[in-house]
Amino acid sequence: MNKKEDQNQPALKQHRKFLISRMISLQIVALSIIAVVIGITGIYLFRDSVYGNVSKSSSVICSSIKNYCESSVSKTSRSSEDIMKDEHISFILDQAGAETGMSIFLFDQNGECIVCSENSGAEPDKTVMPASLVSEMKNKGEIVSDEKGIFNTKNTMPAVSKGISISVTEKNGDSTDYYLFTNTFTDDVEHFTRMILIAGCASVIPVLILYAIFIRNFTLKYFVGPEESITRVIRNCAKGDFSETLNPEDFSTPYYQENVNSLNQIINNLKSTGEQQSQFVSNVSHELRTPMTIISGYINGILDGTVPKEKRTEYLYIISQEMQRLKILVSSMLNLTKYDNGTIQIKREVFPINDLIFRTFLMFENRLEKRNITVEGLDCDTLYVYGDRDLIGQVIYNLAENAVKFVDTGGTITITLEETKDASLFSIRNTGPGIPKDELPKIFGRFYKSDFSRSHDKTGLGLGLDIIRKILRLHDAQISVSSEENVFTEFSVSFPKKSDAQD
Repeated sequence: MNKKEDQNQPALKQHRKFLISRMISLQIVALSIIAVVIGITGIYLFRDSVYGNVSKSSSVICSSIKNYCESSVSKTSRSSEDIMKDEHISFILDQAGAETGMSIFLFDQNGECIVCSENSGAEPDKTVMPASLVSEMKNKGEIVSDEKGIFNTKNTMPAVSKGISISVTEKNGDSTDYYLFTNTFTDDVEHFTRMILIAGCASVIPVLILYAIFIRNFTLKYFVGPEESITRVIRNCAKGDFSETLNPEDFSTPYYQENVNSLNQIINNLKSTGEQQSQFVSNVSHELRTPMTIISGYINGILDGTVPKEKRTEYLYIISQEMQRLKILVSSMLNLTKYDNGTIQIKREVFPINDLIFRTFLMFENRLEKRNITVEGLDCDTLYVYGDRDLIGQVIYNLAENAVKFVDTGGTITITLEETKDASLFSIRNTGPGIPKDELPKIFGRFYKSDFSRSHDKTGLGLGLDIIRKILRLHDAQISVSSEENVFTEFSVSFPKKSDAQD
């Protein structure tokens, strides 16, 4: 770490502390807002509940008065107006007023007070509904007012007044309207809600202060320190230095232990990628240099007359082969780029793989006959696979080409097709020198060629098996290899059934 970075460390620490303090402040503000919203919502719900009970109580009183009045009208010849003056009506209002704390008033359709509850402190003879209120009751049948309790001239406390119309059916079938008003004084409710709000604030504020202190100390201890170590390693990685990794056991929280493990894995992957890049450049340079040297040498020989005229056609044929080799190399690298970038398109369908296998081995007929190679299993039962016909054809071609290259003279290539409940299995086995056990895990690597394959395959690029692996991954298929030196080599591919592949 240079001198400039050392000088920046205190500033970075101070900046982190500032960010943490700001984060905690925002959390406290958010929690405070949430607490206030919850408190206010709770208060309003409480008030709504109280006023809802008032409304229910008013309705119950109305029902009691109406039932009593209509029952008395049906049993006697008295009018509802006379019955409303009965002591039982006064008893209903007094009892309801005592139980609910409401002041209750009963008016006739002209707005004159018939009776009022004892706790109202009002006198019926001196209590009259204003004409505007009578008209409003006739039009609406029910009103609610949050002004100071009407009809309570001596009581100036805030109240909720509710008016309900009572329609009583007379004996002759006509109906007479009466108006019941209840005054519910809200001073006790408002006092109770204020006390809840004050108590809530008194308890929430100290909790938030303690929370801020605890979170700040905890964050500085468990987050800022580990963060500095991780930041240092990340900066080194940005400079291309992958030499330093962190020990997960040095971190006390599972969160950072998991992140450190991931960071170490990234560093190891970057190391491996760098090595692979170097190996890739080396291999490509080697593969390009050989055909280009041959092409350049032969062309110069033809141009300067070193190559006799009678051999120019032969040398031009060699140049053509080397050009074809370069074309295959470039094409394979472009295909690998498409696979790596995920830009290749696949068209899935269910088709028999037997025909592809048969037509592929026909391409190698001359080579097989020259070396007296026997191919077995081409007459297997039909096996259906689900995938892209062209891409799977490329897999079969690459596997068949490898088998033809490395089968011993006079040897055998065996094709096996098998169908299970969950998969379609395909394998190619060739007799021959086989693959050493220590090289089996490496053969699918890009540009990898064993010593034996280098000596027997002068034109191969070492890309075939990597391309096969990419194609099979697109199909959710699996490939495996088994070999015994000087006996056989077998590649096996397992294709999932259609339903499994779609899932």
